[in-house]
Amino acid sequence: MEVIRLTTKKQLKQFINMADTLYAGDSFYVPYMKNDLLKTLEKLVIKDKTYIALSVVRDGLYIARVLFTISSSKQRKLDRCGFFSHFECVNEQEVADLLLNEMARILKEQGITYVEGTYFPFDQDNRRGIQVAGFEDEPMILTSYNKSYYQTLLEKNGFHKDFDTISYKMEYDNYDLKRIEPTVNKVMKRFDLYISSADFSYLDREIDDVHTVIEKATNDIIFDTAPTREDLVRIVAGWKSFLWPDFIFICRRRKDNQPIGVLMSVPNFYTVFRKMKGKSNIIALLKALYWKKRIRSIRTILQYVVPEYQNHGVNFALYHAFYLACQKRGINYVEAGTIMENNVASCFNVEKAGGKRNKIFRIYGREL
Repeated sequence: MEVIRLTTKKQLKQFINMADTLYAGDSFYVPYMKNDLLKTLEKLVIKDKTYIALSVVRDGLYIARVLFTISSSKQRKLDRCGFFSHFECVNEQEVADLLLNEMARILKEQGITYVEGTYFPFDQDNRRGIQVAGFEDEPMILTSYNKSYYQTLLEKNGFHKDFDTISYKMEYDNYDLKRIEPTVNKVMKRFDLYISSADFSYLDREIDDVHTVIEKATNDIIFDTAPTREDLVRIVAGWKSFLWPDFIFICRRRKDNQPIGVLMSVPNFYTVFRKMKGKSNIIALLKALYWKKRIRSIRTILQYVVPEYQNHGVNFALYHAFYLACQKRGINYVEAGTIMENNVASCFNVEKAGGKRNKIFRIYGREL
């Protein structure tokens, strides 16, 4: 058994494919789109050399893997910090230690004193953290899913909790439309507001309005700094094929069309990816066309209200509009999050809208 540093395309293919073996028979497992991931890893690991990929090999088989890089950390106030992702491992502490200690050795040689993860390359909200609770519910798009024993492997190796993010299951079985609708109408009338779904024909305007709300509503708990408009353009460009405009809601004042609240959800395309099994050939694409019309679960990923309208029922009105859209589309499973555990206000708003905590995703850190 040995740990190796990956330097070839063939090795990166094995790096990707080992997960299929590890999760064989797991109905919740969601394969990456293999060609896309391979292109990404080739660029990061082989061409740019900004990331390092390691694998543990035993009897010719890849049994553990990790990808890591060095960048700045605003949260820890470090100019250079290690960040890891794509951690997968068989349930053997000796194997995990061999892999993680080699990562630590390489980082220490470069003067790094701290490593944390998991964080996906390019997008720190994508598959963020190691799932440590809520394995009874299906994985939702852009969230992590991993073996339940990963928590033990990491903690026995010296990793500790940095922070948790939380997901909520939204249950509408007892949603009392006759009681709730008058309350929502009262809020909208009192502040002279209206809520509309996004119109991609005016995408620049919609992005501007979403950015305005996020920038005004951002605080130190949510972000160190608000995402720029360019960040939002990049996110929308990358996610556009996974977005349904009728599940992106913007609340505005009637008198001046000023945006004051936003709620954005993403259909759970993981159900489609499972059917595609990581492939992008013609058969897989035909399966995607068939199954994307049958998505019945959705994840709310973003919800903000500007400070002067917070705690006045606007959040509630946005979630009400979301409920009506779910009812129209036949959505029967909703998850909201992930939300930083110390973001008390956001957690309260989701719980008030009917959310119940169901999953925890943990960012782990280790001193080197």
